[in-house]
Amino acid sequence: MKLTENLHLLQIDFEIALSPDKKLPRFVNVLIILGDKITLIDTGVKGSEQKIVDYIRSINRNASEIGTVILSHSHPDHIGCAARIKEITGCKVMAHAAEREWIENIEVQMQQRPVPGFLNLVDRNVVIDEFIPDHQEIKIKQNCTLRFIHAPGHSAGSLNILFKEDRILFTADSVPLKNDIPNYDNYRDLMQSLEAIRNNDQYDMLLTSWTPPVRNKTAISRLLEEGEEYMRSVDRAVKSCYKGKTDEFPVSCQCAVEKLGLPAFMANPIVDRAFKSNF
Repeated sequence: MKLTENLHLLQIDFEIALSPDKKLPRFVNVLIILGDKITLIDTGVKGSEQKIVDYIRSINRNASEIGTVILSHSHPDHIGCAARIKEITGCKVMAHAAEREWIENIEVQMQQRPVPGFLNLVDRNVVIDEFIPDHQEIKIKQNCTLRFIHAPGHSAGSLNILFKEDRILFTADSVPLKNDIPNYDNYRDLMQSLEAIRNNDQYDMLLTSWTPPVRNKTAISRLLEEGEEYMRSVDRAVKSCYKGKTDEFPVSCQCAVEKLGLPAFMANPIVDRAFKSNF
């Protein structure tokens, strides 16, 4: 999907294997920025490189022109084929320093955050060539400047990216979706990052990793309000079910999931890890 002269959005479909006979359909957005070279923001899951290559070819460019991959954070649906794209193109990989361990050593991530079917989503480490600090700016071409905003909460080193001239903000997974899997690293940080997104007046279009483009202020406000209220309801459920971080899985997690009216499969170690960050 062409959003502007410089910016395209590509949806990558995938599945999370909850069990041998049950799969959860998901998708993630990859951003393709056109300049003298091509910049990717995120890469989708393992095996997504062919879809990315095909799309770039369809707009009369070549994947060999990919010069940079920017990873919004370290989760497998965002870094899945980064190593393969780097291998094919020799591109530079950039991310926030707080994401380094989980990107460069996926075994650690898999142990600490055991997403079902983890190695079906990402199977290789990738070395980060350059770390992105808060407020760094990169000029892709004339009238295409990216400003990076550190937005911890979903993960410690999550990045939001402001397309300054186009007045577009990409928030990756920083905005929780109502009734979706509670999936965050730190509740307080996430709420502060949501407040920063709400208070940022430099964008007119919101892009996330899991939604179509949100193009007007009313719709943007509604999405943010729903995300904030959902997180407050999560916090209330957690505080009523958990005594603290030491609660053993799965009893307290199942209680909170039931109170939220969520499907039973969401009572899993990933969600339990998120819930315990509320304390």
